[in-house]
Amino acid sequence: IGGGMVFTFLKAKGLSVGTSLVEDDYVETAKEVLTKANELGKEILLPSDIIVADKFAADADTQTVSSDRIPDGWMGLDNGPKSTDEQKEFLSD
Repeated sequence: IGGGMVFTFLKAKGLSVGTSLVEDDYVETAKEVLTKANELGKEILLPSDIIVADKFAADADTQTVSSDRIPDGWMGLDNGPKSTDEQKEFLSD
């Protein structure tokens, strides 16, 4: 899972997501999906790193952080490079 959808899942896991886009109406659904996947022995691949910005603008300051370390006041924009590599490897199996 990546893109904007991932922040709902990260919040469902109890992680801080800063000012990232989150569909609060679906946090419980995301928890249920994570629980069901775990019960079935399935892995839901979530990003290990995230590109974040201090605002949604072309001149924003950006950085890459661990997905469990999104700073307060910053928003997640996309998967980081490590996550992209992990997804490529995961999907190649």
